Amino acid sequence: MLLIVGFFPLKFIILTLPSETLVFYEKSFEVEWVHSVEKETWIETYVVKGNKLLLTTTTFKTYGAGVPSDGVVDERGDGFVHMTINREMDDILLVVSNLVKMTVWFGNKEIPLYELVNDYEEVQIESKWLPWWNILKEENKR
Repeated sequence: MLLIVGFFPLKFIILTLPSETLVFYEKSFEVEWVHSVEKETWIETYVVKGNKLLLTTTTFKTYGAGVPSDGVVDERGDGFVHMTINREMDDILLVVSNLVKMTVWFGNKEIPLYELVNDYEEVQIESKWLPWWNILKEENKR
């Protein structure tokens, strides 16, 4: 029985950089960047849903290049456009640039990708089942 419990898997979010892999035991995260044309902050919110990542909302200041055309706008009166998307994805592939200051947030934990990788390198985010003891590894990094 102890052997079975020892290998009990949990769902983790895996952030794969060119030089390292980071593991987070979280149910949601945000990707934030500054739009290269409008120079305004964009935020995408994701949650883990089964074996997929679900893009739940996109938040931005102005309509322009890259704005989804199939979302539902949620008016909140805070100066941002909040758009409900609810699009499932197997993974996310980000091309990181210092110009747009791409950052991933896991709760209050900030991961400034633009400081961790070279310009135009790719970073992958996915959800995977891993043995539960990966929580201990994650806690030791904090």
